[in-house]
Amino acid sequence: MILGVDLARRSKCGRSYAVVVLNETRGTVERFPSISRFRLIRMIKRLKPEIVATDNIYELGNDKGRGDGSLAEFLRELPSRTKLVQVTGGVRRQPLNRLAKRLRITFNRFNPLDEANACALLARDGVGDEVLFFRDKTQIKVSRARSLGKGGWSQKRYGRRVHAAVKERTEEIKDILRESGLKYELSVKKGFGGYVSAIFLVDAKRDDIHISSGRSGDVQVKVSPLERERIEFVQQRNPPRRRYIIVGIDPGTTTGVAILDLNGNLIELSSSRTRTPAELIETIAEAGRPLIVASDVKPVPSGVDKIKRAFNAILHEPQESLAVDIKIALTKSFEYRNDHERDALAAALDAYNSHKAKFKQIEKKTPPGVDVDEVKARVLRGSKIDAAISSLLTDKRVDKPVSDRVEEEKVDEKVVELRSDLKSAYERIDLLKKYIEELELKIRDKEMEIEDLRAEIRMILSHERQMALRSKELKRRDSEIKRLKRVIWELKEENKMLLSRIEHLKSVRKQEMRGERLPLKVIDSFNRNAIMRSMEEYGIRKGDILLFKDASGGGESTVRMLGEIGIKAVVYLGEMSHMAADAFIELGIPAFRADELSIKMSDEIAVVDAKLFEMKMEEWRKEYGLLMKKQRERWVEELVDQYRMERERENR
Repeated sequence: MILGVDLARRSKCGRSYAVVVLNETRGTVERFPSISRFRLIRMIKRLKPEIVATDNIYELGNDKGRGDGSLAEFLRELPSRTKLVQVTGGVRRQPLNRLAKRLRITFNRFNPLDEANACALLARDGVGDEVLFFRDKTQIKVSRARSLGKGGWSQKRYGRRVHAAVKERTEEIKDILRESGLKYELSVKKGFGGYVSAIFLVDAKRDDIHISSGRSGDVQVKVSPLERERIEFVQQRNPPRRRYIIVGIDPGTTTGVAILDLNGNLIELSSSRTRTPAELIETIAEAGRPLIVASDVKPVPSGVDKIKRAFNAILHEPQESLAVDIKIALTKSFEYRNDHERDALAAALDAYNSHKAKFKQIEKKTPPGVDVDEVKARVLRGSKIDAAISSLLTDKRVDKPVSDRVEEEKVDEKVVELRSDLKSAYERIDLLKKYIEELELKIRDKEMEIEDLRAEIRMILSHERQMALRSKELKRRDSEIKRLKRVIWELKEENKMLLSRIEHLKSVRKQEMRGERLPLKVIDSFNRNAIMRSMEEYGIRKGDILLFKDASGGGESTVRMLGEIGIKAVVYLGEMSHMAADAFIELGIPAFRADELSIKMSDEIAVVDAKLFEMKMEEWRKEYGLLMKKQRERWVEELVDQYRMERERENR
């Protein structure tokens, strides 16, 4: 089963798609002029097709991230055995109309249903590149199922129990992976009494791991395949072509069917009173690809015409209905059980005989290594013999695998970007407000805890006065008092630090609201681990400005990871590698040295003068524009040179 999909309409409410469901086994075609993205995903999950084919995968979702409505989210929803194929190629793009013309498929390019049908037919014949999104590795994350709460008398005991449960479940998964013979890497985050979390990286696909996601008690397990950093393409392997056949049909209460190959050999001859049209289509599809569907009478019965349309075959209609003596003469060398089988066989033989001379001519002219039946099929569909042979030879050269990848073109929609930036700014403001509220709640909680500790101290002192005669107990109480005083001192110091940070955040926020300063997110070093750690601690989002304390160590892959996030700019200390600097230029991300800007930094918070930053950004945009202009000029010159070389080659 193959689903051909094409974008039908794009609106504020979402996208709708034209879908063609091609069932090769049953020989049926279903058409849906307009369905929503949600219904499309639900249809794919229900039908579980072998292939979902489209001419542009970015019509199935945007590439602006990995949230709802994105292409990545669509790929996650696909069944594990379903392949997504871009028939126009991802390794080397080709126009849909050119590919369809090569395989003699006609369609109206302004009709989404026609384009969806063309995509399905091309994918069926092995045209296009398969989309690769998941790696052959799986992540298993074991963690707490709930938060430990704000504290209390039993918090530490409860934390030990939860951490011990996480560790126990981690050991169980270790045993399962060892028994299955699967290799893995394990990283754990230790906690008091056990593990806070554990992450397995298993060298196997998700379907090969017999561990399911779920939650049990205080522990949750999440199993998910690892995604590639970027979508890749691999050439689809051409499926073995089914042989072309000639089908003769005698419809009626008893339906007779005769199937010949293109050499006139009988493949199947049968008749039945109980066979439904769907079963007849399935029988024919199992025998091969119908090139000609024939009838022994004129005009052709509607039942024969339906079979012809189901397979997009050529209809053979005799000049006049075949007489009984002609049918007997045609079928005298074959055995048949009844008149229905005789009539169906006579129709197929009459169709074969009408093209027999042309078939012999094709067999003589076709060189070794070229599919003779394919040449016959193309000639019957309107091609010249030499053109059909030349086309097949060209297809062999074109179908060779190509390793070069073409970067997907992206449309710069200024309005959408501005709205997205505004939304990101509001989200950052809300995030800072929530962060301040959380800090204030923590301060109140600490004050309540201090008061509880003071009350506990008073109770202990009162109790000690009553038990003064017991020296051993008195020493123990004195020790407890010292410990509690130390805790109080630590809490006071922490309270002072939090108050200082709050004041600093308020000052930074005021400057940001006045447009005087811009916040920078500080990262210790320019490498993947440091970036991932910062994303977990306080998040890195689209439009952020990052400050790297140490710019050495980063490479091209690290820069591309930042490009996928969509950061606004990078400020760095130290020396940055040439590969990283070139990658920033390639992705259009400004990278400034820290000494070029007026940066003020405190702990993990840094700010930059807004006017100076915008001035530097404007300078960078001008330089970047000149660079892009030079690259475009160079590209045009190369294109002109290539065109001239091709013209010279043609003139020769």
